[in-house]
Amino acid sequence: MRARRVSSLVGATAAARLLLTFGDYDRRLTLDGAEALRLAPLVEAWWRRGASNAEVRAAVTWGAPRSMRSAYDHIEARLAGGRPDGPVSGRRARGAPSVRSQGATGRR
Repeated sequence: MRARRVSSLVGATAAARLLLTFGDYDRRLTLDGAEALRLAPLVEAWWRRGASNAEVRAAVTWGAPRSMRSAYDHIEARLAGGRPDGPVSGRRARGAPSVRSQGATGRR
């Protein structure tokens, strides 16, 4: 049981660290440590379904509104509302931009 608690703490810490980086991408998404720890389980849910850090970040930061009431509310809504139902490998995170491979011209 102790090993599970330690493992859970490590996951929550890593998730909180990721959440704290969102402010580097958009100042309006700056969280404090306590807020990041409260939101960490939502990030862990994305990870359990196979999402990468980049997919989580894109789901939160891509297309953020010009004004938002609070960073916490915005991030919580994006992570809870956009949470993938199944594995995300090969899928874009909801709201994330598509990325073309190098050399793709978009012409047919």
